[in-house]
Amino acid sequence: MSTSLARPAVSEGWRASIASRLAAVHALWQEAVVDLTVDQVNHFERAGVLPIAFTLMHLVVGEDRNVARYLGADALLWDQQGWAKRVGIVGEPPLRGTPMADAERIRLGDIDAWRDYQTAVFARTERALATLPLDRFAQKAMDRPPADKLRGAFIALLVPEGDFHVTDVCEAYLFQHAVRHLGELEHARALVGLGGLS
Repeated sequence: MSTSLARPAVSEGWRASIASRLAAVHALWQEAVVDLTVDQVNHFERAGVLPIAFTLMHLVVGEDRNVARYLGADALLWDQQGWAKRVGIVGEPPLRGTPMADAERIRLGDIDAWRDYQTAVFARTERALATLPLDRFAQKAMDRPPADKLRGAFIALLVPEGDFHVTDVCEAYLFQHAVRHLGELEHARALVGLGGLS
């Protein structure tokens, strides 16, 4: 199935658009964690239903990783600032393809430390988007992985053939990924008795 749209031209208008969209979704993520307790974050409903801890780790550490890799932010804040110890993680930060049994075991020990980490990651992302030289967004981000590695990946639907550019990473790995998992987080909040965000 091809859903290809013309890639937006890299311009200050595009930068302003992605920056404002990402700031808005970051604000919803911040709202979604402000009232969580450790028990709610680590609640395990049943096999096949991931705890909120997984969703937080997957999205925020993933954003940290992608900003470090594609927006010139050097090392992950997660590693550089020792956040694994500070948040008391049980398990490993999940990557795409992490086995379900491993994902189900992820837990956080300190939700206040988590909120601090999430805030730091979002702030760095927004700074990186604002300060990266504009021509860098038009550059090739990576070689295209084989089709089997891209199955189900939004970036492959966004760019069905050819190279992925840094703009594509921003649209898929930062914005769309945050929107997708925000829905997952809202559903998980309902499972622990909390309301939605709208």
